Amino acid sequence: MLRYALTIFTSAFLLFQVQPIIGRFILPWFGGGPSIWTSCMLFFQAALLGGYLYSHLLCAKLPVRSQAWIHLAVLAVSVLLLPIAPDETWKPLPDQSPLARILLVLIATVGGPYFVLASTGPLMQKWFSQTSPERSPYRLYALSNIGSLLALLSYPFVIEPRFTLQQQSVSWTSLYVVFACFAAWCAIRLLKHDVVPIPGDKAAGQAAPESSLSQKPGWIVVFLWLILSACGSAMLLATTNQLCIDVATVPFLWILPLSLYLITFIICFDRPQWYDRRSFGMLLMVCGPLAGWAISSGPDLELAKQVVIFSAALFACCMAVHGELVHSRPDPRYLTLFYLLISAGGVLGGLFVAILATNLFTGYWEFQISVVACCVFALTAACRQRVWDAAPSGDFWTWAGGALAAIIAAIVLVWTPHHDSLDAIDEIALFGGFGSLIFSGLIAIGTRSERSVSAWTWYGLAALPIGWMVVWGSWRSPEVMPVRLSMQFAAISITAWGVARVALWGLRRFSEARQSGLIRVVIVMYATTLLALAHQQHVVTTAQAWTLLLVGLGGVMAEWMIRKLRSSDRPSLGIWYWAPLLSLVATMGYDFWETLDPNSHDVVHRSRNFYGVLNVDYVPAWDDDESPTPAKFRLEHGQIQHGFQYDDEDWKREPTTYYGRTSGLGLAIETVRERKQTDKSIHVGVVGLGTGTIAAYGKANDDFRFYEINPAVQELSGRYFSYLQDSAARTNVRIGDARIVMERELRENQPQHFDVLAIDAFSSDAIPVHLLTTECAEIYRQHLAEDGILAIHISNRFLDLGPVVRGLADRLDWQSIRVSNDKDESIGVYGSTWVLLTQNAEVAEQLRRSESFEAWEQDETILHWSDDYSGLWNLLSL
Repeated sequence: MLRYALTIFTSAFLLFQVQPIIGRFILPWFGGGPSIWTSCMLFFQAALLGGYLYSHLLCAKLPVRSQAWIHLAVLAVSVLLLPIAPDETWKPLPDQSPLARILLVLIATVGGPYFVLASTGPLMQKWFSQTSPERSPYRLYALSNIGSLLALLSYPFVIEPRFTLQQQSVSWTSLYVVFACFAAWCAIRLLKHDVVPIPGDKAAGQAAPESSLSQKPGWIVVFLWLILSACGSAMLLATTNQLCIDVATVPFLWILPLSLYLITFIICFDRPQWYDRRSFGMLLMVCGPLAGWAISSGPDLELAKQVVIFSAALFACCMAVHGELVHSRPDPRYLTLFYLLISAGGVLGGLFVAILATNLFTGYWEFQISVVACCVFALTAACRQRVWDAAPSGDFWTWAGGALAAIIAAIVLVWTPHHDSLDAIDEIALFGGFGSLIFSGLIAIGTRSERSVSAWTWYGLAALPIGWMVVWGSWRSPEVMPVRLSMQFAAISITAWGVARVALWGLRRFSEARQSGLIRVVIVMYATTLLALAHQQHVVTTAQAWTLLLVGLGGVMAEWMIRKLRSSDRPSLGIWYWAPLLSLVATMGYDFWETLDPNSHDVVHRSRNFYGVLNVDYVPAWDDDESPTPAKFRLEHGQIQHGFQYDDEDWKREPTTYYGRTSGLGLAIETVRERKQTDKSIHVGVVGLGTGTIAAYGKANDDFRFYEINPAVQELSGRYFSYLQDSAARTNVRIGDARIVMERELRENQPQHFDVLAIDAFSSDAIPVHLLTTECAEIYRQHLAEDGILAIHISNRFLDLGPVVRGLADRLDWQSIRVSNDKDESIGVYGSTWVLLTQNAEVAEQLRRSESFEAWEQDETILHWSDDYSGLWNLLSL
């Protein structure tokens, strides 16, 4: 057992540790967008499928000794393919497909070792089941998930801050050699072990875990394995996209959803009883609408709330699909087939998000589709097992009644009147903690539903959420939870759970059949109450509420009528169960559909490619007597405006949005132009094209050079916006990642000697981290004129980039000047903050004389980012 445990744990740790390592290597090469990580995940899932297929065919087609010899040879070859660090010759060229190039890089660097690691889990479990047929191998699967989770969590907090990328690569390579020795140990011992075949029925009876299927799985079961796994994988990648779009593509935002994904596997495979359909079904029905609300709120919703809501939705969906997977798992004889189909489903989910969604959709819609798919197929799997035939638990549903009353009290007394006055973090802590403790109570009661729950357990689980609400609220937000309100809430909640306990005592005095009928009536009452509450909080419309109510009642009536027409010994069709739930999923799907295209009447162009979603909308003229404004075309990348241009001859050549004449960029261009003694022409470089607004500053004989990674942006800048064509300056657009293109120019001895170099390459509010590192700053320095100004746009809803830019100035030994301007809606100028870096003391002093100058605080943090480390924790504005 020990050798298998060591091998599986080490392989799982390496399997998931290499993902952020190799991702960090190639992230700067392809623009730093979220699609890079999605593409990496697609490769990892495909390689995982290859490994599982190899182990399945090896075990199914060859005798045990041949398996061991072949795997020893494969291990030896994989060691020869080390190390894993990619060479810079793999950097992409401007005309190459980024997805294809990423996949080629990964195949050439980590493909061989990753394939071997991927095959280890199912292969070692199969060998273990053959050498120890009386023991279940599924616990080893949970161990592998623990190793994977440890690898993910250790990377952003232990590995990345303390080791350079090269050190990480060497350490990983060394540990891989140790793993190869463990795997060889298992193979050699297998060669010496006499594997005695056990008859199928006997093996099934000895090794089959609870809830596994001893018979050969049919095509419906196989399809469910595939589609449930695909739903979980798609949900993982869609959530990762959703989180990275507006912040940054960095390891801890990759790792959070992947960790939650793995935790669901650990819970479901190590303790299947922890998956309680009732509890997780309710969680899913709460998180789905919350996610829809978060998407429709867009950029106005605080980052902390977005992270919590999307993560909770991911957790609920993955628990549902993985829980149903475990409930349909097979006898160990079909173990490798089971894992093979789980892996194949993972690849299908990856293909959906990374390729199909990118090429077929014009927006980020895969998250909504994945949530609905998880609900539909988890419900399908549950219905296939006829869950409605099980007698409802009186302990669970009566405790749930007390919880429902406490939740209503919290909403009515605390949240509704006071949520606007709460800080986002405090609101999440207060209500999130309260909800989590209630959910934990439901799980605890649900796992004990086979036996009666003692009064101590009952009231202890009820006391936790009440105590949290009262104690935490009184401590953190005494103005929201004064003593009187706390006592009122506690009294209502204690009374509710007390009444529920009395109701449970009363239920137990009836026969089991009568109890089941009464509990089902209580469930209908709960559902009606929740429906009324959802309608009162505008979660559902009046029409939706009536539809759900009528479908639910119709399902009950249909079930009753069918029972009357059929013989009494015929099993129930469960219409009363699945009809209302399916209508609830359909309602949620409709609400999601409403979020897909909220402004379609204004949009004149919408497109999506590897680099993101672009929208161009037409805003009609505003005929206001005080400040009339002409019509305009507006560009949005993700959820953030990236410039607009007035559709008017008198206004169209004026710089707007973040680039107005009072902005830091306007000040930098004005300053360098003033310092020109004879030739007033200037040379300006801009990283990030947008609408091309900065070209409005161009005059005769000026040169404006734009670097843009997304070819679609260049196309739109010429189709709907005319800044480049209208500029008096010579304009030039270079397609490709700015850092790689500028590096190539330096190698070709073509330094640009920019008077001003503006860095404004944001996608939505996400930042390309690799453009703010010390190594990249050195590239900027070589491209700037001696008196040049490096202008970095740091306006951001979620991240305070000031400390990072000061770190760049510190490394370059330059001076940094922060400039902020107020918005002026009359001319279309937004408030913005720029930091201007220069090595010339006279230029710096001239910039400081501006009215927009903001001095740095003496105790402000200075952070030094490098290609090896770029932590965001100290920058987050939650």
